[in-house]
Amino acid sequence: MKIAKSSILTLITYFIIFLLPSVLNTFINLGASFIWVETVDYLLGAVILSFISFKTNEINRIESNRGSLFRALLWGIIGTALVILIQFAISYLTLVLGKNPTSANTATLVTLAKTNPFFILAITVGAPIMEELVFRKVLFGNLSTLLGLTSNLGFTIMAIISSLAFAFMHNDGHIFLYAAIGLLFCWLYKKTGRIQSSMIAHILMNAVVVLPLFLK
Repeated sequence: MKIAKSSILTLITYFIIFLLPSVLNTFINLGASFIWVETVDYLLGAVILSFISFKTNEINRIESNRGSLFRALLWGIIGTALVILIQFAISYLTLVLGKNPTSANTATLVTLAKTNPFFILAITVGAPIMEELVFRKVLFGNLSTLLGLTSNLGFTIMAIISSLAFAFMHNDGHIFLYAAIGLLFCWLYKKTGRIQSSMIAHILMNAVVVLPLFLK
């Protein structure tokens, strides 16, 4: 499968997966089962998008310089520490400016996880994998290649665009925070040439942020 077809298929599938629980709830009224449906939906979405990525036999410019899986793992762990530092710094700055640093999105997810612990899998596995394949691999890596924006300036422009899209999708007012996180994940992906590096950092970041709040 070519990257153009793969990218379109990935985006369409992602939006279907993202909207499916709410659409089903509108027509069926899932009630308490909504969280179960959403969790299964996200995990299934991660599998489907991973399969689409695996079946793509054309690589983008970033992945033409891919390193080893060990390097991706190492940078994924390093990236986790870096993203936590970024979150701390931006949250502190937000507090200094007299604004609430608490993420409404994170608070909502934690509340849902406390209601149904199974939902933690959606937060720490399903969502991160899907978001890395969509916002980093497709909107950053594939699109920059398809548009011929493969210079340092081109990659920077596409990293900013994909990171802003990532921030707006979270829709909780902390645009700068999510955009900064997105830029770091783009950097990890480009540095290693493997989407696994940003996936690992994203999964571990969500786990580090959500699990302590869940255990309170």
